[in-house]
Amino acid sequence: MAFLKPNLLIFIQNNGKPITAIVQKVAFRRYWGKGKNDDGKKVRKQRSMPYAICSVIMSQDEQVKMGAQFTIAGYMLQNVEVKGKTSLAFRSKYVAEFADKMGNEWVQRMINEEFNHDTEQ
Repeated sequence: MAFLKPNLLIFIQNNGKPITAIVQKVAFRRYWGKGKNDDGKKVRKQRSMPYAICSVIMSQDEQVKMGAQFTIAGYMLQNVEVKGKTSLAFRSKYVAEFADKMGNEWVQRMINEEFNHDTEQ
């Protein structure tokens, strides 16, 4: 899993065409996972998964517009070196969740909640 931090570049392929995005914010999703207690018995345990809220800065795919926002889980990215700087590459077997696609209203809601949470603090 890559080390996520704001302002890192992300390179992905969508429909075989390159897209460059930048990480705007790093947040955490909480979920119930499986774990073991001290006795070795399986129990439900709360875990958290880092994910990045990204914005497209350059796209050669007509379906993805500049400025489009999407979320991507941290385990889907891997660190790469580009011109001596750390960047992130997207593993091709996963799919980014774009906020403006039909049926992805939950992505836009999650992005809005995260940015609203920051303004309240």
